[in-house]
Amino acid sequence: MGFLKKDSDFESGEHFSIVSAECYFQGTLSVQGSLRVDGRLEGAVDNARHVIVGDGGRIAGDVTAQVVVCGGEIEGNICADMLEVLAKSRIKGDIRAKKMIVEEGARIEGHCAIGGEEEISETDSLPKK
Repeated sequence: MGFLKKDSDFESGEHFSIVSAECYFQGTLSVQGSLRVDGRLEGAVDNARHVIVGDGGRIAGDVTAQVVVCGGEIEGNICADMLEVLAKSRIKGDIRAKKMIVEEGARIEGHCAIGGEEEISETDSLPKK
């Protein structure tokens, strides 16, 4: 995935925030750069460039970002330009994304709205359950 590698495609000077495996955070995070979650985060993530949820990571809240890579669990709605759902991950919530990749073994419970040329925004309504 290359999140913290020198040869990654992130712009130099970009801000990274990390919720490590030993951390628990409760509240809304407004992230201008990128966020990696290996611990537990209860609350929304807004305005992030990249959100990466590691194998043991868990987000209980809505996520709005340009790119979301889920390797752990997200329980909440996701709004992204690109969503990648890795093999052992679990998402419970509605998804609105321009593009999505789902690996075999991933589990998604919710409505998905994928594609479209218009810009995806959190104000766009998702199908009601």
